Amino acid sequence: MLPTPEFFATDEAVAQLEAALRAAEGPAERLPVVLALAWQLRQRDCERALLSADQGQALLAESASQDWGLSSAAQDSMQARLELLRAEIRLMAGELVSAERQLLQAQARFSQAGDALGLGDVKWLEQMLWFARGQPLRAQACNQAAQAHYSQTGDQIRLDSAKACSLFHAAFGDTEQARLDLQIVLPDYELPRDPTSQSWVLAAHALVKGMGGDSGGAARLFLRVFALAERSGQISLACIAAFNASTGFTLLNDSSLGLEWAERGLALARARHWPTRIGRGLEVTANSLRLLGRYAEAQALLQESLELANSVAQVSGSLANVQSSLALLAVDIGDDSAALSWAQDAIATCQQIGMRESLAVALGVQAKALAGLNRPQEALQYLQRLFELADESGNSLWRLNGLRSLAALHAKFQLPLPPGAQAGHAGLHYLQQAITLARGMSDFILPVELLEEAAAEYARTGDLQKAYQLALEAGRSRERIHSQEASNRAIALQVRFETESLRHEGERQRLLAQAHAERVANLERANGTLEQLGAIGREITTNLEASAVIAALDRHVHALLDAFSFVVFRLEADGQTLRTVFGVEDGVALPHRSTRVDSSLGRVPLCARERREIVVHLGQDDAERARVEGTAVTLSMMFSPLLAGERLLGVMTIQSPRPHAYGEREIAIFRTLCAYGAIALANAESQAQLIQSEKMASLGQLVANVAHEINTPIGAIKSSGATIVEVLADTLAALPALLQTLEPTMQALLVDMIEQASRASLLQSSREERAVVKALTRALEQAGLIPARSLASLLAQLGLSELPEAMLPLLRHPQRERILQAVQGVSTVVRSANNINTAVERVAKIVFALKRFSRVDSSGEWQSIDLVENIETVLTIYQNQIKQGCELVRRYEADLPPLPCLPDELNQVWTNLIHNALQAMPKNGRLTLGIRREGEDLVVSVGDNGCGIPEPIRARVFDPFFTTKPVGEGSGLGLNIVKKIIEKHRGQIELSSEMGVGTTFSVRLPLA
Repeated sequence: MLPTPEFFATDEAVAQLEAALRAAEGPAERLPVVLALAWQLRQRDCERALLSADQGQALLAESASQDWGLSSAAQDSMQARLELLRAEIRLMAGELVSAERQLLQAQARFSQAGDALGLGDVKWLEQMLWFARGQPLRAQACNQAAQAHYSQTGDQIRLDSAKACSLFHAAFGDTEQARLDLQIVLPDYELPRDPTSQSWVLAAHALVKGMGGDSGGAARLFLRVFALAERSGQISLACIAAFNASTGFTLLNDSSLGLEWAERGLALARARHWPTRIGRGLEVTANSLRLLGRYAEAQALLQESLELANSVAQVSGSLANVQSSLALLAVDIGDDSAALSWAQDAIATCQQIGMRESLAVALGVQAKALAGLNRPQEALQYLQRLFELADESGNSLWRLNGLRSLAALHAKFQLPLPPGAQAGHAGLHYLQQAITLARGMSDFILPVELLEEAAAEYARTGDLQKAYQLALEAGRSRERIHSQEASNRAIALQVRFETESLRHEGERQRLLAQAHAERVANLERANGTLEQLGAIGREITTNLEASAVIAALDRHVHALLDAFSFVVFRLEADGQTLRTVFGVEDGVALPHRSTRVDSSLGRVPLCARERREIVVHLGQDDAERARVEGTAVTLSMMFSPLLAGERLLGVMTIQSPRPHAYGEREIAIFRTLCAYGAIALANAESQAQLIQSEKMASLGQLVANVAHEINTPIGAIKSSGATIVEVLADTLAALPALLQTLEPTMQALLVDMIEQASRASLLQSSREERAVVKALTRALEQAGLIPARSLASLLAQLGLSELPEAMLPLLRHPQRERILQAVQGVSTVVRSANNINTAVERVAKIVFALKRFSRVDSSGEWQSIDLVENIETVLTIYQNQIKQGCELVRRYEADLPPLPCLPDELNQVWTNLIHNALQAMPKNGRLTLGIRREGEDLVVSVGDNGCGIPEPIRARVFDPFFTTKPVGEGSGLGLNIVKKIIEKHRGQIELSSEMGVGTTFSVRLPLA
């Protein structure tokens, strides 16, 4: 069974995949890890993802030619996942036709495999394809299909992401309806969720806020989207969030912060060569530069964005955005003719693809351009279209901008008065409407310019009191805008607070606010580091394998510190030799080397000897002289002893070619990581010792069982051999003389009697013997043979339970006594020889089973085995204990398929479970073994009718070091080791127990 691929995994999960890939042994174990890693790299690092996909493709081809236990459905799903990955990378690269072709191939394979989750992922990506082509209706249909597949599989993360994505795009068409739908479908965006679905839910709510005019609320949410999306590998969504946050900050009159976030998103897109995202980033960055008055730079970026948009065959939203931005730039530089041309192009593009946001911008620019060209009537027509669009979308901000444009138009031209307006007051009429509208907008700060324009109009009409009131309100609005800008910066965790100061505030107030924000940011960074170190500590110290501990240290050292070089030395058993167990420099493994603690050369021995941290910062010349052969020149070094209490385990060091790379913060982090590493390595050593003790204890029990089992047939051989020696000499001496006295007929009867006596089974109890003697006595008396009683006892000792008629002449022969002695002697020798043969066969069977049980396969490769034969081998070792009053019940299904596994490790599982069951039962217990098939799994059950396990401790039986056995009889690692072996086989173990009834362990092992 293949694990379900995560939709998007966190950075921590990807790091674990990379560690798992390094630790994977053999191609069969590497295959699922390579595929999972490639899938999660598809947006993080497209080139690495394709390389990993190629490796997975090669491993998949190898699995088809060899028996790795993969079903055809599993192989189809893997192949389809690789095709889907390549389709997504091509889509992001703008190769829409080839992406669609690859999508269809993936869909066909997922359908063949019956993989509903894969089909949902296909539809998710297909919706992105249709959005890129400017066909939102087809995209939404794909989203609905994806939701249906995700509902079928029960994947809530994918389902919530698809719902939120649908509402995110719906907000562009009908913002108010999208807002209402969000309140019904995903109302609480603060609800904790997986980072993947949380980012989409936040994005939908953010866009609805932004489209509704709440630019500040939208920007705050988009910053959270950016962090979640980047952490979960959704780099495309992170770009979108950065661009939308930039737009929000720009609308809040913070173009500087808007420029910063636009450049962050653009950097992500450029690093991955995504033309659509690059074009959007260029357009948003250019808009921020335009508002900052840097027109030449904005013009250059918009031209580059236009070239990228035109390079795509289909008309797209990117083209509409850049056309609108070029129109705005033309207005700002006073080129009304160019503005008119670009606005007309943008309107045509927006109408073709149904893009309302850019259409609103283009309509407003069109009106301004026409006004600048002295065409006011046409300008009024475009403003009317803007009002209609604002009403359809419920966007108050668009209507507000339209009202201000109307006021400016009436101030410049003699136009018909609007209803209810006085002569000479048309502009003021629209400004009053704009102020009323703005005051009703949630979390919206009235633009200072709007209030100042209205104050100027009132002053022109002679209403100086109203003009004065609006001027005061403009001042208060300016103060609120300043506070909002500072709040947005704090939320974004940015140190720089460069905004325009209020006219009535001095430089001192600005500096105080900035210093306070810096202290908050530093405290938040410190808290974040502490939380991260705490999580790292829990991860490292829960590892009980030294290799996993060092791999975790390697990952986190490079994540937190400048570790161009990272080396771990371990102290060997002699207490004097330090030898490298791990060393990497610039991603390349370093050769192993060793040194002595008492060496006077190098800082590693000094660190170990004095058991203290050493931090070194060198100049270039000193670094050249200190360089170890085979390594690079490093200017900064840190060395720390690995101490578990007073015990020295080794030394850890990191080095950097950068000067003064390690300050107090880096030293504290490195010290903490070394402490975690020392604790984990000490725990790993302790566990290894306990596991070895557990294995030795198990071996001792096995040896005792085998010795007891072999001792019985050896005793039989010894006894039978002594009997043969004792009887054979007398029998051989007397037999020839007897034969000479017998005629041929009697000799033949003698041979028959010897053969019957040799085949006969000796009586097992005195009760049986008395009954046989009694019956033979009656038969002999009837035949006239006396003394009947003593003769009957002799025949019973020969194993004859009935009186054969053919033998009566021998019993009446004068040499009867000699004849019966000869029969007894020869039959005794024959029986003893047979006993020896039987005992030898028994010993051979035990030795054969022991050889199979103790066979060690050092290759570590999986084999397909007969599970019944595997368990019967273990039963042979425990045969002696089972024979001592224990009833063995076998419930094996017929025609069970072979199981792919590591046979030696499964031997350890059955040994532990059977031994525990035998120990849990009193005498005359019942051991029940079952093997059955359930779907694509084999299920093995080991049950006993012992006392059962109390409910309070059932959940702990698999914990390391937990045991219910008396002190000295168990380490508490047996079932923990069993659980790890089963998990290594991608299986499960379950416990069911009832007090006074017994306990059953069920082991489920996958066939593929």
